[in-house]
Amino acid sequence: MQRAEYGRITLLIILAIVLYFVFRILQPFLSALAWAAILATVFFPLYDRLLRRLRRPRLASGLACIVLTVAIVLPVLLLILLLAGESVGAYRMLEDRLKSGGLDHLTKFRDTGAYQWILARAHDLGLPEPNLSAAGIRALRAVSEFLVNHSASVLSGFTRFVVSFLIMLFSLYYLFIYGRQILSDLRDLIPLRPEHQEKIAEKFRAIARATFGGTLATALIQGTAGGLVFLIFGLPSPLLWGAVMSFLSLVPLVGTALVWGPVVIYYLLTGAIWKGVLLLVIFGGVVGSVDNVIKPLIIRRGVEINTLLIFLSVLGGVALFGFLGFVLGPFFVTVFLLLIDIYKAEFREELNATPDR
Repeated sequence: MQRAEYGRITLLIILAIVLYFVFRILQPFLSALAWAAILATVFFPLYDRLLRRLRRPRLASGLACIVLTVAIVLPVLLLILLLAGESVGAYRMLEDRLKSGGLDHLTKFRDTGAYQWILARAHDLGLPEPNLSAAGIRALRAVSEFLVNHSASVLSGFTRFVVSFLIMLFSLYYLFIYGRQILSDLRDLIPLRPEHQEKIAEKFRAIARATFGGTLATALIQGTAGGLVFLIFGLPSPLLWGAVMSFLSLVPLVGTALVWGPVVIYYLLTGAIWKGVLLLVIFGGVVGSVDNVIKPLIIRRGVEINTLLIFLSVLGGVALFGFLGFVLGPFFVTVFLLLIDIYKAEFREELNATPDR
């Protein structure tokens, strides 16, 4: 083995070892770095516009980060404050009404066939008839104990979120400024033709923007539709709960059901069967279809792949990467299809060649 070749192998081994430790060092921050890369891709036109006017990269990047911080943090803080006040008030009102017997209309549920079936099964097992009001009070106490016992973990989780957000913001600031140079350096390391590299980069930009826009659009649609349904049915605080449903629509599968599910259960338990069933049909069938049908259609316009593949890639991506899966799931599937096309183009002669017989 020649000395030069031996040196290359040694260099590759050392590089692999160093890369491993760099990965382990950055591993706790990979999620924040990935979000910074996605946001930098989506909002780079904003930074570019500010840069053309100000002609100072650091100032333009700082202003872009401030705009994004206000756009993200301010609505979230406002919603948390409103929701906290609403939750405390609702908890106290519900506890007072349970203790004073103000929810005795729950006994209407005892006249339903479902309750009679449950009661018959309970008698068969030798269980006493349940006291709904007492059960409600016990449930409230259990919720209170849960919140008290897990307050430390909630605070710890919030602290981690704040730290991750600050790291993401700090990374975003530098990605705006040096993003082009970083991308150019990465391209030099990838042994693909420049046109193929550009296709992959363009796919990532298209997917990031389409997914971000599609997710935001469906969240606004679901929140608006949910708030209107609350308003039509005379439910309290339709504006607040519509905003909550907009945020919860980001949670896969369950999403807005965390808000309207308890309302449906309440109506069913209090004897308002038709109202509960109607709400279930409206939210589960109509509002829920926005996330499962409209979002893939919106994303499809940006990435130009099959709607079923988008739907599956989003669900699988979220299961694997968390919220990052909204972007990374469709991205990896799209890049896979793109690499298949590149492979066909690069090896067309070999693929079309007829073997000698």
